[in-house]
Amino acid sequence: MTDNKFLTQFENRQIARKDWTHEAHVRMAWLYVARTDTYSQARSKVRSGIKKLNNAFIAQQNRPCGATAPAEAAAEPAAEPKPIGFHETITTAFVRLVAARSKPGEKFGNFRKRNPDLFDRNLSAILAHYSPALLFSEEAKATFAQPDREPLPKPWLAATPSV
Repeated sequence: MTDNKFLTQFENRQIARKDWTHEAHVRMAWLYVARTDTYSQARSKVRSGIKKLNNAFIAQQNRPCGATAPAEAAAEPAAEPKPIGFHETITTAFVRLVAARSKPGEKFGNFRKRNPDLFDRNLSAILAHYSPALLFSEEAKATFAQPDREPLPKPWLAATPSV
């Protein structure tokens, strides 16, 4: 699937739950990092996109068998104050690591080959920075926690383009 098609499916919440893998998470973060001018823009798009997709999965799960949602409900699932499955520290740390390791103009396949630890479902790239006790705490899930092992790389600080 092309990057454009993948990102469109993600943004329209059309990715099947079975296809929303760890690699898909990393690919989505890499695409936003590659396509935005600032770290804060990329992080914001990643965070809001994951929350919206999680809410869409929850809405699908709560429908009775065979039921379909009205078109407007499918387009904008009800917001949930604390999305299930969303982890603030893991999300933010991954965006920072992806941003720090990305090279301008690089294709995703090359990025993947250079960064196998980012694709490790055991989160080895993150656990180099966080102890399991901190990373898997409720506090780290709800709000960004600073690493207790190695500092995360600094996000790039490009100025936000004027509109």
